[in-house]
Amino acid sequence: MKGLDLKSFYAQSLGVSAPWKVTDVAFDGDHSLVRITVECAAGVVWADPETGERAEIKGWRERTWRHLDTCHFQTIVTARIPRLLLKDGKTMSVSVPWAEPGGRLTRALEEHVIDLLRECRTVRAAARFAVLTDDVVDGVMRRAVTRGLLRREESFPTSLGIDDKSIRKGHRYATLLVDLDNGCVIDVADGRTIDVAAGLLRGLSETARSGVEAIAMDMSPAYIAAAREVLPDAAIVFDRFHVAMHLNAAVDKVRRTEQRKLSSSGDSGLKNSKYFWLRSSIDLRTRGAAEFRALLARDLQTGTAWTLKENFRHFWEFRSLGRAMKFVSEWVDAVQSSGLKPMIDAAATVMRHLDGILNYLRYRITNAMSEGLNSMVQSLKHSAKGLPNYEAFRTRVLFFLGQLDMRFS
Repeated sequence: MKGLDLKSFYAQSLGVSAPWKVTDVAFDGDHSLVRITVECAAGVVWADPETGERAEIKGWRERTWRHLDTCHFQTIVTARIPRLLLKDGKTMSVSVPWAEPGGRLTRALEEHVIDLLRECRTVRAAARFAVLTDDVVDGVMRRAVTRGLLRREESFPTSLGIDDKSIRKGHRYATLLVDLDNGCVIDVADGRTIDVAAGLLRGLSETARSGVEAIAMDMSPAYIAAAREVLPDAAIVFDRFHVAMHLNAAVDKVRRTEQRKLSSSGDSGLKNSKYFWLRSSIDLRTRGAAEFRALLARDLQTGTAWTLKENFRHFWEFRSLGRAMKFVSEWVDAVQSSGLKPMIDAAATVMRHLDGILNYLRYRITNAMSEGLNSMVQSLKHSAKGLPNYEAFRTRVLFFLGQLDMRFS
């Protein structure tokens, strides 16, 4: 290699620095391997990292690391590492400049794996391209997230979102705290209780908490109580998409009740129509909506419920709080006049949470970004064939959605 011998080349590739030196590079063509030997200079004095005093070398341990492949040859680094006897009687291996403590990959390879994960979005695919096991790649991801969180600078969001996400079947949930200003997940906690939500909010510094003007959430009593406890001066904004979810659920209850009645008399018109009623009025103008329009033309209670649900969409367009409150009052009267109990119950829910719903008109924030994250989280779970535990869930969410600086340099 002109101008640069192999030892110097690999020393630069690895980031080897004094007192370490690449002393040998061997090619094993039969096994497609490159073996790099790194040695420590003789007579080096090592210091106890805590006291700074000279530490005695108790022994040496040979270790190997996987490095970036060389022309499709797997590249292995080998070095004997001194073990130090510390003042407190414990022993420790010295750190090396080319790898993380306890890691089995060089830093250069770990950065390559981080890039693969970002592109592939799955541990399994990144492991396949890097020719590593899933467990090794998962370890790279965990270390990267730990490094990124330690390096993360404090932010001071004015708007937060707090939402729950299902980890796996069996009603296991995690709570995500989202910076709505910057569009990133601040942190994740196991569960969705008051204590869990309050703990996430307390994870913000006192200065950051004092700057939060509004927090978007669903109507969870736990999240409401946590926000009032930790962020008493922040406005609670009930997320418009969760309000829509409540109204859609009410429409579906009306549909199920009416479908049973119609089916008993031989009318199957509402059968398999559940997802029609989740549509918005604009969908009536799209192709393939003829069957839905035909259902709406019938004198059905489900059609009435759907119309009431759709009419509430106008609320989100108001700029005047006075007009918005007048609209809600008239809408509730119309719902009560319909006599449809599920819709009446949904209207009662709206009225109980009206202050938080009206706050949307003041702050115009939603968990839409968090809900967008939800689809990404679902993709992460699917690609992982289900996540084994909460820690794996948290690691993946923060790796892909935490906007962390996880590289070494």
